[in-house]
Amino acid sequence: MKANFMENFVADDSTIVIGLPENVQELKNFTELDTLLNGAAKELLEAGVLSSKARKITTTAVTIQRQYRKVIAVGLGQGNDLTVLKLQEAIGSLFQYMEDESINKVQVILDSFGFDLSEVADAFGLMSELSTFRMVGYTTDDKKQFSENLELTLVSKQALTLEFEHGRKLGASINVARNYATLPPNELYPESFADDLATLFKDRKYVTGEIKDFDTLDQEGFGLLTAVGKGSVRKPRLVTIEYKHPDASDKEPIALIGKGITYDTGGYSLKTRTGMRSMKYDMSGAANVVGMMEAISQLELPVHVVAVLALAENMVDGNGMRPDDVYKSLQGKTVEVSNTDAEGRLVLADAVYYAADKYQPKVMMDFATLTGAVIQAIGEYRTGIFANADRTVINNLLISAKVTGEDIWQLPLGQAEENRVKKSAIADLINADFKPGGASFAAAFIKEFTKDRPWIHFDIAGTSNTSKDTPFARSGSTGVMIRTVIDLIESGTLYE
Repeated sequence: MKANFMENFVADDSTIVIGLPENVQELKNFTELDTLLNGAAKELLEAGVLSSKARKITTTAVTIQRQYRKVIAVGLGQGNDLTVLKLQEAIGSLFQYMEDESINKVQVILDSFGFDLSEVADAFGLMSELSTFRMVGYTTDDKKQFSENLELTLVSKQALTLEFEHGRKLGASINVARNYATLPPNELYPESFADDLATLFKDRKYVTGEIKDFDTLDQEGFGLLTAVGKGSVRKPRLVTIEYKHPDASDKEPIALIGKGITYDTGGYSLKTRTGMRSMKYDMSGAANVVGMMEAISQLELPVHVVAVLALAENMVDGNGMRPDDVYKSLQGKTVEVSNTDAEGRLVLADAVYYAADKYQPKVMMDFATLTGAVIQAIGEYRTGIFANADRTVINNLLISAKVTGEDIWQLPLGQAEENRVKKSAIADLINADFKPGGASFAAAFIKEFTKDRPWIHFDIAGTSNTSKDTPFARSGSTGVMIRTVIDLIESGTLYE
């Protein structure tokens, strides 16, 4: 992408982009905008040629120096109701329209959007990356990302480069996560994922890391992670990425833990033909944590954050984990396996305990495509959360989720679920009981390994992918919760 910044509109061969709130005639620069539209702004709106309806994209043509130029109008709705989220959605719709129409060179009159210019510039940076992302490189047409060929000029007298770059870096970081989540499993597996992350973060400012291989995990007692991954020829890995800015205000880090099952057959509790399809996305939790770390490090946020990624393949093999097996966790508790397709909670258990024990974090957040039960409970449009964290932390998380539009819903986690996970006849815990409330059961299982550190579990099974286009994403991986977590961290409330 080529991004330019100019104080004044200059006529060239670019398509012109304007914002159209319903109160357009009240804009400070309405006279300038009306002149650009050949003095016909009011008439074009009244005739329905242009529309101020939220997210509605309309076009017209104007003559500038005897040359016709295309104008794209972005409907913003009622100006008093416009929020950052609605602004982002409108701009996302703009970029998707531009991609569909093969328009890749535009001048944007920022003042016409009638909103805080810093937020408008940030939104253009964010949505220029997010809204048109799709997986490329696997077809013979050698198609590139739309953003690669985009020439975007932002017109404003206010200096907005930093704001635009903030949004762009966040959007690009989310696309890193989406790309990992979408890679085919014959290319992305525990070893290759870990090696790629080592390359990605090599020489990154304030970042250190460690990769534990299968033998190390076995020797150090990661009994649940190795149990899940031992049936695959591609053995498990545990990846730690630590970012510590010198201006971090708290020695206790924030811990982000990701489930990284790079392919899930279900193991001996084998999935069906249709149920196994798309199980490459079962590492979306780990991918999204990578996206969070990418954003934190690229934006150089003044924080201390540790990511722990549990990477494994859940395959069928003569040496694979079986129902009725019992394994000892890193914590020391034993676990009876009743369902090999409830493997995500096993790898998370070792990873969560490792993070809690080694780093004693201020708060832990784990992310996992963990249960179908959460979809049954709250649908595909909300992320289910479970927590033992302080109510203030949860409330601040809810505020950030509202800002980003990534809906979350707190689900119950109490003594009843904690009792259920302990109902093994021969071990300390059992990994599944096949009863209603499966999402709460899974969360209660993970809670056993938190060492009572403040903790939030995000079950993103329903929200990690979308089957239809939204302004934030074409169909496919969403990178869900990255924007919310970054907003939460940037708010500073985790350190209050």
